[in-house]
Amino acid sequence: MRVKTREAFSPYYNYGLVPLAEGEEVSGALALFLLETGSAVDPVDDDAKAWQPPGHEEPEPEAPSELDIEASAAAILAWVGDDPERAAEALAAEAAKDKPRSTLVKQLEKVATVEPAAPVEE
Repeated sequence: MRVKTREAFSPYYNYGLVPLAEGEEVSGALALFLLETGSAVDPVDDDAKAWQPPGHEEPEPEAPSELDIEASAAAILAWVGDDPERAAEALAAEAAKDKPRSTLVKQLEKVATVEPAAPVEE
């Protein structure tokens, strides 16, 4: 794991101050420590880029106001939500493509064919 400092600073690590210059590349356990403590560093390699703080959750994609059938499946499903009419619109648009995404089509079909809840008798 490797990170690069954005500014000069001296973190307290392993019972001592470690002077770091701006733009210095740090690796190993110190790099992980700097990420964990939210220090002014940028990830350099894939391991550092993939690191997420404990309890971190990726935010849900924001639903766009209009259907973009070329968007990711997650964005389309966010736009559809649990609306059968939007699901039917997205399903028709996806089915009209040369290579419809089968997994997306299945998920859209589930939402588009949702039966309304039966009224509860009192």
